[in-house]
Amino acid sequence: MKKFKFVLSFIAIFALVGIIVGCSTTAQAEDSYVTLDINPSIELIVSPRDKVIYANPLNEDAEVILVDLDLVGMDLEDAIDLIIETSIELGYIAADEDVETYVSVSAINEDAQIQERIQNKVKEHVNNAFQNKGLMGRAQDKGYTPEFLEEAENYGVTPGFLFLAKEAVVLSDDLLIEDALLLTRAELIEIVKVAREAQRDVAFELRAAFHEDRDALIEEYVPQIEALETQIADVEAQIAALEEGADATELEATLTDLNEQLDALKTEFHDEMAAVRDEFHTQSEALRESFREAKTQRRQEHQNEVNQFREDMEQRRDQMRDRIRDYQNEEDNSNKSE
Repeated sequence: MKKFKFVLSFIAIFALVGIIVGCSTTAQAEDSYVTLDINPSIELIVSPRDKVIYANPLNEDAEVILVDLDLVGMDLEDAIDLIIETSIELGYIAADEDVETYVSVSAINEDAQIQERIQNKVKEHVNNAFQNKGLMGRAQDKGYTPEFLEEAENYGVTPGFLFLAKEAVVLSDDLLIEDALLLTRAELIEIVKVAREAQRDVAFELRAAFHEDRDALIEEYVPQIEALETQIADVEAQIAALEEGADATELEATLTDLNEQLDALKTEFHDEMAAVRDEFHTQSEALRESFREAKTQRRQEHQNEVNQFREDMEQRRDQMRDRIRDYQNEEDNSNKSE
């Protein structure tokens, strides 16, 4: 079965690369993949004009934040400010001037200079948001576990690239990590973007189960489809090899029957896949309703402290601006010394 997956993975790669090359504009190739980790973890895909074109939760807390929060089309700076503001409202960021908050940031782009610019811009936006709110928070480059760093080193890629490649593998039907590492950043970002769009209505908590059910259908139907296609090709070759005037009636009847079987099998596969998607969409909507309730509850729980925080924000911001900047500069100085 592993050998079969290798075959499919290469088919998937060539198909995806074909789509990317054929359909993506230069601007699309420069989209950036951004992650923000507070405790809620959120991924964004950002256009070259710094517009959010996709936002996705990477854990349950982020699902609560993003439910009914539409970031698509917003300027990156406004989107980051709204994420932080909502995190404060829901208690993920303490509305307390003495509590330190770290936001881990990563950015990936095909162009190294654009990647660095986006990374720095995101960190700047995060820091400005904390300064404007008078809170001790700062952005820092995303950290990785020693095991993850070692794995990236063994593959000969950066940790950020490996993280993106693994995201693409999780989201793709048949992409293996060895194949994903051969793709470009732009191709991986495109895979993530297309896959996220296809799974937009599937809640984060259900995605693993959705992938399992989807993969089970692929494992069941694709070999049958390929076997029929092989038989059809064989019969077509036999018909083509017949001498002129030879009776092809029996072979043509066989070919018709095989094509009908193939069409029926493909229709059945499509219907089964649609049924799986519909089932998870229904479950997801019910789950999102629970996220809406959790969001309302968290907002109510933290309402008093947030209201007080907003009342005092302007005075606190003026009083703490220099202190916050010094605190944020500690991260910059630390990075320069590494």
